[in-house]
Amino acid sequence: MKIEKGKIIKKILKICFYVIIIGCFLYNVMFSIHTTITKNDYFKLFGISFFRMDNDLMQDDINSGDLVIVSSDGVQDLKEGDIIAYTVNGKTRINKIFKIKKEEYITKSNKNYNPDIEKVDYNDVVGKMVGCVPTLGFVIAILQSKITTGFILVFLVLYFLYNKYLINKKKERIRKKMEKGTDI
Repeated sequence: MKIEKGKIIKKILKICFYVIIIGCFLYNVMFSIHTTITKNDYFKLFGISFFRMDNDLMQDDINSGDLVIVSSDGVQDLKEGDIIAYTVNGKTRINKIFKIKKEEYITKSNKNYNPDIEKVDYNDVVGKMVGCVPTLGFVIAILQSKITTGFILVFLVLYFLYNKYLINKKKERIRKKMEKGTDI
């Protein structure tokens, strides 16, 4: 039995598409649950968090719209010049460490002339920036949207119902062939 290349490629693409859809849905559900429980506006998985830079205050290092990857590993060894994500008044910010005092960090963004007014306590640090992917921050913004969760959920339900319909249709065709006495 000869299998067509086109059918194999189509099947592989279909599987990849569904893996991406289900992965996005699971990420979004985990994000929603985690942020509801912890009251944080970020999600941490295995010590890694992803953020979208939504301003240009760190422009020489991070541009607006970039995906910022932050790790909570090594936050004990932070030094001046490291870029960190931290929470202040329930909001997450990303800035550079300007000075380290006894039990707090003084941060400063690249565009500001003076250091930030808020002092960052060691416990407020989410993590240190370990990477930045240009212009990919929109993916995080889309994934963390409740509209995306709803859309994916509706899509998965419709896909399930469509597959059930196809299976029933195939069973009906087989049943009709059996009634006529023809080979399957």
